[in-house]
Amino acid sequence: MDRRNFILALSAGAALLGAPPARAECGGPSALDYVEELYEKQVRLQAQQTPLDREEFLELFSKGMRALMRSPRRPARNVTLGPVLNAFFGWGVLPGIEVTTGKPRLVSGQDEGPATIGVPLTYRGETHKVLVHVLLEEDGWRVANIIYDNGKSLLDHYREMAGR
Repeated sequence: MDRRNFILALSAGAALLGAPPARAECGGPSALDYVEELYEKQVRLQAQQTPLDREEFLELFSKGMRALMRSPRRPARNVTLGPVLNAFFGWGVLPGIEVTTGKPRLVSGQDEGPATIGVPLTYRGETHKVLVHVLLEEDGWRVANIIYDNGKSLLDHYREMAGR
């Protein structure tokens, strides 16, 4: 490689560092669009009582989150019965419970990601809000974490289950 090619390669690399993600340039969905579509689908599946199979479910999450979800569970000692966690809606949302969503809003980040999207939810006559952290991986948008209105998060839930 001569000096001229080196400078061309260096300047091309520098130009790529400042460029927005290629997916956004190609007209792919924004973070907000992705989360809105994701929650519309989850509401439909909830109403039909047809959850995703395990692999379809895991595919919605980031690589790091999937690794944590697949990690071995530590044996629980003092287990108390309590509400079950629905990953998308929160604690105590059992299959068949009617859930409606409001208009998702960008809370922080950029529409090209990473971003945090606030999703208003209503179930059992109460209004709730979840914060969905999404990021753009090579193969599309993925959920990195979901924070529920009680302050607990999906990431913390799986960390606790894995004993981390």
